[in-house]
Amino acid sequence: MAESFDLVVIGGGNGGYIPAIRASQLGMSVALIEKREGGHLGGTCLNVGCIPTKALLQTAHLLHDARNGEDYGVNVGEVEFDYPQAAKRREQVVNQLRRGVQGLMKKNKITVYNGVGSFVEPKKIKVETEDGEEELEAEHVLISTGSAVSTLPGLEFDGEKVISSDDIVTNDENYPGSVIVLGSGAVGVEFASMYNDFGADVTVVELLDRIVPLEDPEISEALEKEFEDRGIRVLTSTKADPESLEKTDSGIKITVAGAGSGEQEETEGEGGSYGGEDAPTGEADEGETLEAEAILVAVGRRTVTEDLNLDVTNVELDDHGVIQVDEFGRTGEDGVYAAGDVIGGYWLAHAAGHEGTIAVEHMAGENPMPMDQNLVPRVTFCRPEVASFGLSKAQAEEEGYEVKESKFPFRAIGKALIEGEPNGFFKIVADAETDLILGMHAIGPKVTDLITEGVFAKLVEGTPEELGMAIHPHPSLSEVVGESAMAVEGHPIHF
Repeated sequence: MAESFDLVVIGGGNGGYIPAIRASQLGMSVALIEKREGGHLGGTCLNVGCIPTKALLQTAHLLHDARNGEDYGVNVGEVEFDYPQAAKRREQVVNQLRRGVQGLMKKNKITVYNGVGSFVEPKKIKVETEDGEEELEAEHVLISTGSAVSTLPGLEFDGEKVISSDDIVTNDENYPGSVIVLGSGAVGVEFASMYNDFGADVTVVELLDRIVPLEDPEISEALEKEFEDRGIRVLTSTKADPESLEKTDSGIKITVAGAGSGEQEETEGEGGSYGGEDAPTGEADEGETLEAEAILVAVGRRTVTEDLNLDVTNVELDDHGVIQVDEFGRTGEDGVYAAGDVIGGYWLAHAAGHEGTIAVEHMAGENPMPMDQNLVPRVTFCRPEVASFGLSKAQAEEEGYEVKESKFPFRAIGKALIEGEPNGFFKIVADAETDLILGMHAIGPKVTDLITEGVFAKLVEGTPEELGMAIHPHPSLSEVVGESAMAVEGHPIHF
């Protein structure tokens, strides 16, 4: 006999376990199905994505600071890098958070199944576990099966010479002394930055004509300059030929050439972009052969829906495998919702959690605010950091807005000079007619934290003038937000 629940969640990432907790808070009985080996919840983000990556990036940041300590009067002698210890700490962080999520499941009385979930019929789910099969019945189902790394034909992952982001964060022993990074989205530039700080030779290859092509063009230009100043070679408008890949005793060889105006590769997800627009930069020599110990393929991600048996439901997929939903996460099947990477939008852990929360609140009749993609902060943890939300000036003008814009440099902020990170800027885009904030775009120290102030201002329909009226502590990096807000009306104080 099938066990019955108010809600069955398929997938234990941010788009699954967070809404499962919210559903429990709303009085629903909840089952959560996770197929990851070991039953580890947290999805890609916790296990092989955001968390282990940022743990390694923290190591890279400290390594950079240690090597430059004498500028601050701190002489530490010869700096040694112990990668196995960095990997050990990475796993300690991941394991502590895994235990925390498991504890939250128990606290909220959520029944967790470790196995593969699939539809038998719209409100009946089969769970295949190591011990056999179980059937669950539910009034509502939330699909949150996430995404997985993708590659290009000819660049199949082998875990050693052709690697994915998953391979990097599960490697406990070493790192390549030289690496080609194919794709310059968030994943590509984060690992390019990390490997450079570790001491590796890094080349970034991007098909389109600027790196981080989903960001404001000035962000792309500034980040490319920072990378090149650090010794990272950046090749934009450049296409790699997967058929030319040759594995050698020491690594790989691959041919790249100027992409010209040819067709771009189509990819999905936040993982990377072998793709963007604007701001043309340097190209590779025609037919140049690049050599490295490894090539990181960071060209995007694909949705994970193949195990769900959706044919027995009215859930619809588009041509890219993205589940079609309305603003509350409802699919074409009554009672079946979806959230996270499987529904498109921004393929980010925090977006997934928010989408899933909206879905379960809607199930419970709570009348939640629909998902607004313009309120999703996009954060990239390379050095320097990149953060944004909402519309760029060009995007706003394309949508018919009359725009006013400011740009305030970190160089005019005392705390940025104190911290030794004076480069970068904070930009605000506003509607000239209503004064409402349309978007913010930043590159520089701690912008992944600072951007939240702007998201809140937009959420409450604040204006740049009101944001500038808020008193920002001195000296602090947050002053860049206040100054940038005042600069929209043309009266910044310190620049």
